[in-house]
Amino acid sequence: MLALSLLLAFISTLFGIYLMRPLAVRWGLVDVPDHRKHHQGDVPLIGGVAMFGGVALASLLLVTPSDSHWLWLLSALVIVVLGVLDDAKGLSAHLRLVAQALMTLILAIGSDLFLENFGNLLSFGAIHLGGLGYVVTMLAVIGAINAFNMMDGIDGLAGSMALVSFSNLAVLFAMSGDNYGLQVALIFLGVLLPYLANNLLLPPFKHKIFMGDAGSMLIGLSVVWLLIHGTQNAMPSFRPVTALWLVAVPLMDMAAIMLRRIRKGQSPFMADRDHLHHIFMRAGFSPRQALFVITLTTVLLAGCGIAGEWLQIPDVIMFTVFLLLFSIYTYALQHSWKLLKSIHSLESL
Repeated sequence: MLALSLLLAFISTLFGIYLMRPLAVRWGLVDVPDHRKHHQGDVPLIGGVAMFGGVALASLLLVTPSDSHWLWLLSALVIVVLGVLDDAKGLSAHLRLVAQALMTLILAIGSDLFLENFGNLLSFGAIHLGGLGYVVTMLAVIGAINAFNMMDGIDGLAGSMALVSFSNLAVLFAMSGDNYGLQVALIFLGVLLPYLANNLLLPPFKHKIFMGDAGSMLIGLSVVWLLIHGTQNAMPSFRPVTALWLVAVPLMDMAAIMLRRIRKGQSPFMADRDHLHHIFMRAGFSPRQALFVITLTTVLLAGCGIAGEWLQIPDVIMFTVFLLLFSIYTYALQHSWKLLKSIHSLESL
């Protein structure tokens, strides 16, 4: 059943991409190059819709029914529709944030799954949030959506980040014997693979697609849903601190960039070209080279999280090391222009 879930998700997503590509222009789902987007030609923004189609079909046919699963699937449908409208018409940031927050709140209350227990992060015992956990859950979903959206700056990056997260979630669920979590994670692997093949133009695919806001919203919501399912259940599959390591690179990049914008007196949601992949590009890396290095870093950090879970390294140590890495990353990002200047000076010798 698990292998069939992955296979059905893969085939249905591939078929959905094939069906929707000719309709993209009619629906207004195309990404047009401009001063900030340097791709060639109009690219269909159908990846997110196709992925949701694969997730929905595999869920309807193969996942054991439960109220919380159907509520998550309904929330995912609403969030994807919101993303499609944003891709086609361009919604205000305020409207998007309000809609995302409301859907997260409905999902959290309806499923009774939310970020209530942070674990023993400070070595003083488990940190319980109580009702404040609903607010923290809303912020986590909005943060994850924006983190994956911000990573969608070069071909394959957001999809690869998601692939790493869901792959490691599958490992953790398999280790703990959580078949539901494992099945949903495998379904997402099944829908991400055909998307990435088309996005990166891997043979035999010759027509590029993007996931659009519909895709980043679907991934952000679903990653957090599985992280909450894995850490907040009556029988948790892994500790809350481990969840940080599974989304380390998107989370660190988003947080560091937002802090930098706020210090400059700018909107934290303002678009710019100061993300990790932009820095790699300015340093002379090709898009594929930047994709490889960033993805490899994500794999290594997620692997550290799984190793920490397997060895049961104390929460406070895992959390302290994570904060240390985030501090180093933030400092490096703020001083990246000096590093780039040094690199260019060496090249001119």
